[in-house]
Amino acid sequence: MNGLLANAVLIYTLLSCGALLIAFFNYRAQPRRYVVVGFWAICAHIVYKLMWLALIDGQQYEMPIPLGLIYPVLLYLFAHAHYRSAEVASPMRLALLFLPFSLHVVLFAVASMQPVASGWAMGYSTCYYGACLLSLLTYAILIVRLYSRADGPSTATDILIRQLTVLCFGLAILTYVMLYEILVGTSSIGFEARPMVYFFLAIGFALVLKYWWTEGAGKAVDDEKLAAASGEQKQADLPTPKLPRALEQHIIDVVERELIQSKLFLNPDVSLDMLSQHTAIPRHQLTQVFNRHYQKAFYQFIAAARIEYSLVRISEMGDTMTLDSLSYECGFNSKTSFNRYFKAYTGMTPSEYRAFCGQMLCVLQ
Repeated sequence: MNGLLANAVLIYTLLSCGALLIAFFNYRAQPRRYVVVGFWAICAHIVYKLMWLALIDGQQYEMPIPLGLIYPVLLYLFAHAHYRSAEVASPMRLALLFLPFSLHVVLFAVASMQPVASGWAMGYSTCYYGACLLSLLTYAILIVRLYSRADGPSTATDILIRQLTVLCFGLAILTYVMLYEILVGTSSIGFEARPMVYFFLAIGFALVLKYWWTEGAGKAVDDEKLAAASGEQKQADLPTPKLPRALEQHIIDVVERELIQSKLFLNPDVSLDMLSQHTAIPRHQLTQVFNRHYQKAFYQFIAAARIEYSLVRISEMGDTMTLDSLSYECGFNSKTSFNRYFKAYTGMTPSEYRAFCGQMLCVLQ
């Protein structure tokens, strides 16, 4: 590559790759940081392609940007943090995982500064696609092993991990085709494989956006319920006619049977209206019972019941169930809401409580 194109592509690649590495090692919101860095890597990859489309003269060979080596590593770390949340990767291990990517950034820089006829570009591309093929297959298989051993119902995070793993296998096939074309010099599939890579990246981009939207919507639903609970608590402060003792006891028995014993409180869509229809008890009478007998608004009562259930599940399952899966099993729409309610109820985060239970078990044994 020569001139303006070579300088622009090289500077952009070094800046974007360096920024991604800095963001990864400094952004501490695990495990979401892996998805965030992967999302921005896709954006950087697409911009790189747009630069070539805008500046290329149709004759120069487009060297692949080394971002292809970062995707399987990020996905593996995301899956590992989800399914093995008790195991925290050390900075040294993270540095080793990103070593191939860092080395290829250096190779990309060296190859970009060489004349086209020198063969550096083709040599770098051969090395890069070979490393990508090995990396995609290795990490995809490791991820499959992780989620195949997981217990509990599938959550939004489980679904995203499996969808992105399928994309990894698809990218591995495309990478093999591009490596074959470089080594043999001809294409045997009848179409260009490289544009398909960007199609797969666009799918990954859309899946991550959908995941964030789903998580955000789940958090909004739980926040709306919390606001409704606060509103109901304020209404409870107003004077209301007291129910007859026999009727109040009857409603308490029905609530215990239909809401607690049947575990209706684990339904993420449970509401006061649903309970009223299910028990044929007027909504205002249920509200009075929750406020006067349980000293809680309906959604506060539901949250407390779910947290009590989660405490039992943690003592039963230990590290064999991920906290993400547990949050959905307990009826919460997002892990964020589960963590917030759990800490407000127990004074500890779910991770801290699980670690505490593990320590107590070791002491007792």
